[in-house]
Amino acid sequence: MTIDLTPYLSSHGPKYLSIARALAEAMRHGALPPGTRLPTHRELAETLGVSVQTVSRAYDQAEKSGLVQARVGSGTWIRDADGDSENEYLRAPAALTDDSLIDLSIAHPVCPPSHHLRFRQALAELADVAHADVIGACRPIAGLVHQRERANAWLNERLKVPGEVDDRLLCNGAAHGLMLAIATVVQHGDIVLTESLTDHGLISLSRTLGFQLRGVAIDEQGVIPEALEAALVRFQPRAVCLTPTQLNPTGATMENARRDVVAEILQRHDVWLIEDDVHALLEPPGLIPLTARLPQQSFHVTSLTKATVPGLRAGYLSVPRGQMHHTLPRLRATSWMATPLIFELADYWLASGMIDTLAHEQRQLLAERQSIAARRLAGHAIGARPSSLHLWLALPEPWRAEELQQQARQEGVAITTAQPFLVEQSAPPRRIRVSLGAESDLERLESGLEILAQLLGESPPPMLQIVY
Repeated sequence: MTIDLTPYLSSHGPKYLSIARALAEAMRHGALPPGTRLPTHRELAETLGVSVQTVSRAYDQAEKSGLVQARVGSGTWIRDADGDSENEYLRAPAALTDDSLIDLSIAHPVCPPSHHLRFRQALAELADVAHADVIGACRPIAGLVHQRERANAWLNERLKVPGEVDDRLLCNGAAHGLMLAIATVVQHGDIVLTESLTDHGLISLSRTLGFQLRGVAIDEQGVIPEALEAALVRFQPRAVCLTPTQLNPTGATMENARRDVVAEILQRHDVWLIEDDVHALLEPPGLIPLTARLPQQSFHVTSLTKATVPGLRAGYLSVPRGQMHHTLPRLRATSWMATPLIFELADYWLASGMIDTLAHEQRQLLAERQSIAARRLAGHAIGARPSSLHLWLALPEPWRAEELQQQARQEGVAITTAQPFLVEQSAPPRRIRVSLGAESDLERLESGLEILAQLLGESPPPMLQIVY
């Protein structure tokens, strides 16, 4: 194809950088929309009167900057910001298998050696006491009765989620529970409201299930009541999906007074609430879930993954009375039933109090890391809860999030921008999410934070200063 980069070319600097910047400018002005296939290296070289090598270097620079994607046998394409950013985030980069890369990019609880020891001890003990149905069960779909009974007591006592045993489903992690809840009450094409920045899993679900996600303005406590009211009036949504506790990626957490106001608004508009409470155990007792205020119109989703060990994908879905017969078929269709062996371990640890012990230790471990991060990044605006998995770091001028992400990776540190969490296409906030749990070694964590601090005190290299 023929493209005209002439209006965007600059005579300053090396020719290959001028071409790379021209591509960025053409994208910014809409002349090269996402998904556009670019000319071959030879075609563009002939058009611009430069060597093929110059165009090759320009395309390489544009690819390093995240502007284009080279596909083997297919050519070079302008990146699709939605699909590529999501896939890049969800895909485990090959570089992360390299121990030299410090991972501050993934939501992950701290998993010290003591956790592995406890896991092995629990498995050894379970060999003697595990329920016989664990390996022979294929019913009930909702989960084994003794596991649901234990979960029900724990949900009532620790998380203050109203309900009875018959209102609880066991599911393969919170993401599975979220999908089941949404699929129960939301149809293809329906509108669902959520925070303007929200977990990327919900955004993926909207594309998979075909519902329309609309973002509501947030502050340091999460969704703003007045903005929620206005959005309910404007969009007439089928459901509202909220994360009142440690919203990913900002860490925003509603105090109980805000929860009272939000619950009153939802009740008045008679709209389904789906509450993602996956971070509940990372907060000390005291925050009452929205579901407790709206038991007849709320689905509550939580799991043990974020506050204990990441492989314990034990999710718990509480279903409002009268909806279970709609939710069960969806559980059966997606996994038949949750994996009984995982829940036998969860049940064993719930009975012994180990879940509460692990959660308490996790809060202490994360508080220590938040304190280290606050010292290392002193002088920068940080949003975080005392015991959250991440911090939400504001960037000084002239850094942009994508530039810092690229440069940090070159320095051996992986971080995450706001892009995967944007509900609607808009200018992303000039912030990054820095996760503190994936690196079990404190020295590696401190090294990664020190590299970030050094970068933030410098200016981006000239070749990174591309206008997107």
